[in-house]
Amino acid sequence: MSDDLYTEGTGNSQDAGIPPDVSSGEKPKKSNFILNLLMILFGLLFLGRGVLTFLTWLNVIPIPEWLQNIYAKLSGEQAQQALSFLGPEAIISSALGFWAFIAGILMFFNEESGWGMAVVVLSTMALMGGSAILNWITIPNSFDVGYWPNWITMLTVVVGVIGFFWLLFTKKRYK
Repeated sequence: MSDDLYTEGTGNSQDAGIPPDVSSGEKPKKSNFILNLLMILFGLLFLGRGVLTFLTWLNVIPIPEWLQNIYAKLSGEQAQQALSFLGPEAIISSALGFWAFIAGILMFFNEESGWGMAVVVLSTMALMGGSAILNWITIPNSFDVGYWPNWITMLTVVVGVIGFFWLLFTKKRYK
């Protein structure tokens, strides 16, 4: 018996209790730990953001002061239209967070369904964040350096784009 955790072609493996595919003689592939962890983390952040936005929309928690200042400059009808956007945004953010969390967990088990969810979630995160960044570019005053969700949005775009292409290139491990 070899001291290695895995002896190729024999089917002996002590690698996290995962048996190798004996027919091919290959060592089982490990998941993308960092990407999986980021999916779970962003899932929780998006869920939290969605819940907070929804509670703000329902007037359970107060609207932040910086947002009140923006609404104060709008007419009554414009302010109501802006507030009506918070409801759908909360639902989308919550759903995206939920599926990112589930996909991150499933990818730890190299599940193909986790891969599929992750591809959709990462591309959606990149597109949602990308649209926010385009808005900041076209209306520079709308970007607040001190507002932490803006930084999460930018990081989400980077992780979404890189993670999306990484999953496309490593698809074989999820079959």
